[in-house]
Amino acid sequence: MAERRNFDLNQLPFQDSSESETESEGGSKSESESGAETETESESESESESESESEKEEEKDQKKDLVRIRQYGNFRGYYKKRNAGTPDKDSRLEFLRKEWFEDKECLDIGSNDGTLIISIAKMFRCESILAIDIDPELVERANKKLRKAAESGESSKNLNDVVTFKQENFVESQHPELYHTVTCFSVTQWIHLNYGDPGLIKFFYKIWEVLRPGGVLILEPQAWKSYVLKHNVSPITAEKFNEIKLRPKDFQKILLNRIGFKSVEHINPGWLKAKFRYNRPILVFKKCDKVQ
Repeated sequence: MAERRNFDLNQLPFQDSSESETESEGGSKSESESGAETETESESESESESESESEKEEEKDQKKDLVRIRQYGNFRGYYKKRNAGTPDKDSRLEFLRKEWFEDKECLDIGSNDGTLIISIAKMFRCESILAIDIDPELVERANKKLRKAAESGESSKNLNDVVTFKQENFVESQHPELYHTVTCFSVTQWIHLNYGDPGLIKFFYKIWEVLRPGGVLILEPQAWKSYVLKHNVSPITAEKFNEIKLRPKDFQKILLNRIGFKSVEHINPGWLKAKFRYNRPILVFKKCDKVQ
């Protein structure tokens, strides 16, 4: 196994309207009337200016929020879009195997609103799943879905006891716990675009560290063309895109030769021939039973 290394991550301008005298049927207005009118107009213009500034600040905040949401790929309504309006019917489930999840302690990285993970927990009787996402709003949505799923009684286990959703940035956090299975569905692109090549290597190495001997990593990487389409979602991702040297086609070699996984299996090769927007490869990497 190759030597393991640690990596460090380093308003429009206000325009005065011209004042004109307005005459009533009885003649010109008095100075007091004219003065009061001018004061009222000034107050109204001041309020309009304040409202305009407020609207601009609100618009700036909305743009910042949109960049924040897009920067890490934490899109709202992702599963509804991916699964053609039926978010609970995820085609990836047909490729997943019971032995990777049943009675296993699992970690999912980048769970979005939790749709897929809740389905996995129901289908495969996991011992536990810690599902993390960087976005607190998506974690909140996931917890709502979890409560609803648990109340439905569709699982033989109490899903509230099995699944835990947590807001966390895996790259920057510490994980003393060990897991039998780590899942990472369509997340590598966003790690790569935010942390560059060193951050991606660190991400892979941290996954290896939290896996038990004989554990598996189930990885669904995005293709390079997806990077090209989406790298301008934020200034950070645009900058990192220009620095990236590694490509998704390199990940298998890196995980086997550099990180130290024992083997890899492509579990959906035929699916890749389908004309489907999300027909991404799913790779299962296994860690050695005994780590020296």
